[in-house]
Amino acid sequence: MSIFRNILLKVIILSSLYTISYSSLQSKELRIYSERQPLLIEPLLKEFEKDTGIKVEWIYSKKGLVQKIILEKNNPVADIFLSSDISRLIDISEAGASVKIQPLATVPSNLQSDYWSGLTQRARIIYANKDLNIQNINYEDLAQEDFKGKICVRSGFHPYNISLFASLMAHYSEEWLETYLIALKANLARKPQGNDRDQVKAIYAGVCDYSIGNHYYFFKMQDNEDQKIWLDKTTVVFPNQENRGAHVNISGIAILNKNKLELAEKLVKFLAGKKAQSIYANDNNEFPVSPEVPLSEKVKNLAGSAKFDSLDLEKLASNRKAVIDLLNKINFDE
Repeated sequence: MSIFRNILLKVIILSSLYTISYSSLQSKELRIYSERQPLLIEPLLKEFEKDTGIKVEWIYSKKGLVQKIILEKNNPVADIFLSSDISRLIDISEAGASVKIQPLATVPSNLQSDYWSGLTQRARIIYANKDLNIQNINYEDLAQEDFKGKICVRSGFHPYNISLFASLMAHYSEEWLETYLIALKANLARKPQGNDRDQVKAIYAGVCDYSIGNHYYFFKMQDNEDQKIWLDKTTVVFPNQENRGAHVNISGIAILNKNKLELAEKLVKFLAGKKAQSIYANDNNEFPVSPEVPLSEKVKNLAGSAKFDSLDLEKLASNRKAVIDLLNKINFDE
């Protein structure tokens, strides 16, 4: 009997040691689902690994990660989600697939919530025909009669546009937005199609005079030999500078695995900190969320002292369904 007890005791001890060893190994690793392209995020993750000794494994995909995260929410495969848009962060938080996190002192309150935080800001701006010499313009202006047949946009259902329309609804009302969307649709030069860069190409081709797009596409086109010529025909305008400022969306982060909360929060704080924010600003041509980090020279030359809408991005969550319903109701893309 004593021999059996000794064997059992050794098995328990060995099992405990294996559990401790496995737990220790796991505590030094993080798994990430990322919608952000490798060339944008890899330098930051390498800096994090170097600074902390924490190994990072990650999977990149443009599509399907939100659905995957929600399906896996009771047994998360990944510990962290890096999103390229506020809407995806809201989707997983509403589905109960993200974990509550500590507020970040380096991130303005309107750009974070209990379940996600912004990491970079991207302005939704207006590209205009340079010959028109446009200096000031508001999103609201695009619904005026003078703009009939002069506007190109990508699908109204794209998350970037849904966020913009949701912000307009927050500033006005659902009834106002319906009237606005009907008028905007009537002013389109063609059916919504393509991506943000395709709209600038359409201005260059003379199809339209105005388009809506994210600011960083300016730099992507500038660095592309085939596309930079499109910019010769356009000028960039940050809208609503005489009132609330340009609408901003975010790339952001959420924690998925409560068992890795402490470790995951280290990455969250790192990415919201000065070193990572400086890399975002200089390498990715985005606006850092931290007000302590200066803009890159390229972005500063483009934006100048542009003013941004300080709307709490959480308010977009309650408006998104209504926006989608309105877009369907008026067949915006048809």
